[in-house]
Amino acid sequence: MFEQSIALVDAADAALPWDRLGHWAQDEGEWEEAERCYRKAYGLAGGHYGYCLGTALNFLGRFEESRPILVEQAEHLQPDAMSWFQLGVANGNSGRTSEAIAAYEKAIALDPDYDLAMFNLGGVHWNDGDLIAAQRVWRKAIEKFPDHELAEEIQATLNKLDMLFLER
Repeated sequence: MFEQSIALVDAADAALPWDRLGHWAQDEGEWEEAERCYRKAYGLAGGHYGYCLGTALNFLGRFEESRPILVEQAEHLQPDAMSWFQLGVANGNSGRTSEAIAAYEKAIALDPDYDLAMFNLGGVHWNDGDLIAAQRVWRKAIEKFPDHELAEEIQATLNKLDMLFLER
């Protein structure tokens, strides 16, 4: 019903209702439907509608597909911490470690209180085998965000790592 109403709207004005439908689907956890709606908005108006499309693609695990959209967002259209964070997610999950690190660092530079960006940055270092960098970032994250839902889990990991180093 709502889609039929959007069809009656001038194409230039139809992107916003499609975007709103995408947010509605996203709020319901319906990422495939959100991606479909965001793609329609992006197809009609491009530009800033790419952030939501790129985010939906990340949630669907389609990181390679999200990357070019999120690069455009982060570098040109919406160079804010959230765009850089989503680009970090896409890069980290598509094997682009150095690009993921740079994106998360940019997100943190733009918003020093971006807790998940800091925890994810530590995770990228960890997954890359750079345990010293992971420890350094995670210790700062835990100190800065002690009540974050990841703090306890990461602290336990760091404690195990400390025990391994002590045993050597």
